[in-house]
Amino acid sequence: MNLAIPKIREREKAMRGKSRKNSTKGKSDVVATHRRRRLREKPEPLGEDVKVSKGPETVIASAESASRGPFLGTPSLLQSSYGIRGNFELVVPLAAGGIAYFWRNNDDEKLPWNGPVEFGADAGRLDGVSLIQGDFGEKGNLELVAADRGGHELMHFWRDGESFLGWYGPRRISEKSLVPIFSGNPALVWGDCGRRGNFDLVVPRASGGFSYYWRDNDDPALPWCGPLEFATDAGVFDSVTMIQSNFGEPGHLEIVARTGDQLAFFWGELGEELKWHGPEIIATGVSGTPSMIQSNFGGKGNFDLVVPLASGGLGYFWRDNDDPQLHWYGPLMFGMNAGKVDGVSLIQSNFGEPGHLELAAQVEGRLAFFWRDSGTDLRWNGPLYLDL
Repeated sequence: MNLAIPKIREREKAMRGKSRKNSTKGKSDVVATHRRRRLREKPEPLGEDVKVSKGPETVIASAESASRGPFLGTPSLLQSSYGIRGNFELVVPLAAGGIAYFWRNNDDEKLPWNGPVEFGADAGRLDGVSLIQGDFGEKGNLELVAADRGGHELMHFWRDGESFLGWYGPRRISEKSLVPIFSGNPALVWGDCGRRGNFDLVVPRASGGFSYYWRDNDDPALPWCGPLEFATDAGVFDSVTMIQSNFGEPGHLEIVARTGDQLAFFWGELGEELKWHGPEIIATGVSGTPSMIQSNFGGKGNFDLVVPLASGGLGYFWRDNDDPQLHWYGPLMFGMNAGKVDGVSLIQSNFGEPGHLELAAQVEGRLAFFWRDSGTDLRWNGPLYLDL
């Protein structure tokens, strides 16, 4: 599992001061190609399955006092444009079915978590969710893609940024199948292709490899296109995380996926055709669902990755994007007393300088929150639990 080399922390700290410069990627096998390209019709609001907890503020508790929560699958976290500083928005599947939505008021010095708003109960039990903020609506709607627990279908929800209860959906992205067709969580990004920017979506396939979908946001009907299959000979994957990076023009789609206890890296070149490359095995000894971002550490911006470890707790990896060899480092282990973690969601916030890493994790049915400060020691803090 170890990709570590001596003095890992010192090397990462040194990356902060570097000036930006161009980097290149070495190419591997081309796996798949395709042609690509953003007005939303007025939605109908969700019905009676929308519920809000009586108390608006969620209690933050220590591990000792937190109750075992009702959560299932992988959470998804982002920092939105809502509020002055930008709230944290968090969604996670509920064990009883549907989705719970929380938000943290980052304009309040106490940083209170609020919620949950429960929605999507009619969709049943869900395995994983992926949340982004687009530019639809006056304030930028939240856009969410979910896969059902059995891997039979993909669905889309969205939240009207001007309404407290404005969750809409689900709308099907894929036709519901009688047999499992997906083997893991979806990963959604708002990409650069098209005039408005398409929504790009990847999900592991039960028969091996991945399915790639995109939503044409230049078409007033907002159709979901695909699937295009790739890496079908690379085996069956259990979970995936995806970003769009600043490599290439437009930026490449970068994927880390788990198969068994291994992490594999893929990347896709966007353009008139989408060409997928990989896999490259970057770690072993892992479990659950990973989460990757491109941060502003380093000149080009490192890839930062957190994944549950098979032995318990969490592992933090990063890729030095200023190194022409694009070397991966890690793991730095933390949260070892949290136990078995099922899935994580990582962001970089505007707290601290150059910005804290913030992490939501699902730990045996509970929601845990970690953060890594931007001080000299780059220390991971937590867990704190959202106690309902």
